[in-house]
Amino acid sequence: MSETLQSLREAKASGVGSRFAAICSVTDLAAKPTRNGGSYLELAVADASGDARFKVWADSPIRAAADALRVGTPVRIGGTVGEYNGRPDLKADALAALTEAERANPALMGRLTPVSQHDPARMAAELDAIVAAIPHAGLRATVGSVLGEHGERFRESVAALGVHHAYRHGLLEHTLRMAKSARALLPLYPFVDPSLALAGVILHDVGKVQEYTRLEPGQAKAGFTRAGNLHGHLVLGAFLVRDHGAKVGLDPSLRERLEHILLSHHTLREFGACATPATPEAVFVARIDEIDAKLSAVEEELRKAPPGVEFVPVRGIDGQLLTTPPRTGG
Repeated sequence: MSETLQSLREAKASGVGSRFAAICSVTDLAAKPTRNGGSYLELAVADASGDARFKVWADSPIRAAADALRVGTPVRIGGTVGEYNGRPDLKADALAALTEAERANPALMGRLTPVSQHDPARMAAELDAIVAAIPHAGLRATVGSVLGEHGERFRESVAALGVHHAYRHGLLEHTLRMAKSARALLPLYPFVDPSLALAGVILHDVGKVQEYTRLEPGQAKAGFTRAGNLHGHLVLGAFLVRDHGAKVGLDPSLRERLEHILLSHHTLREFGACATPATPEAVFVARIDEIDAKLSAVEEELRKAPPGVEFVPVRGIDGQLLTTPPRTGG
């Protein structure tokens, strides 16, 4: 496998019949049944640019290597670019786990881990300024107390395991975008309390610092922690608000309203909400969250879309996304 290394995105764009070679991390490996009672392995891999899935049959040249893998193993994979339903389809014929020397190479490991395209230090400074400008002292102190204890983890954490902001510093990027959107929209809705809304926006996903594992260099995706599996970030975030609100002496009625924003920001129980939004501020935060999550999913897919593919499926919008820009001259 001496080919020049490509990202998975580059491989998919290289044209049908091309050879590819990439460094990836195994994100899933599972036996799947066939219609005739047999089985095959489905191998899922990812790098910083995207992901790919391979069906590994019993007679595949990579079957023995695939059988020895486990989730999280960094691998070198190669093959040819095919096509399926009008989209690029990678076919693997070479697979090997990286050697210890390769795993110690920061340049190789850096190919695996997705990172925000924005400067995390600048984003953190912008968010700190917004926190400092929250008008209500108690809510400002509560936000400051939570971020004071969990700020380092907050600034590096992913915001999701897929769909949107599933990369290092993704939680910071998502929260900052929402906070800037909230500041722009608040003057249009004077019945929404600015302090409570901004505190809710900034803390709405803070439970993710405990819900997800760290996305370490060399890993392509984060995972769930024990607390994440048992509680989820809405409840974990409400726990943090209750603890830190009590610590700084936040009025119990405001603390209850802030907890409600966190517990309801998924809007519906079937979407994971513990309650439906029942205050103006909760409705405000939930809808800003939805806007940023969906548009960020669109942005990510536009960035990853292979050349020449007009439509791509996007789970974040439950449908197909037209990738070609409008001809408006803008």
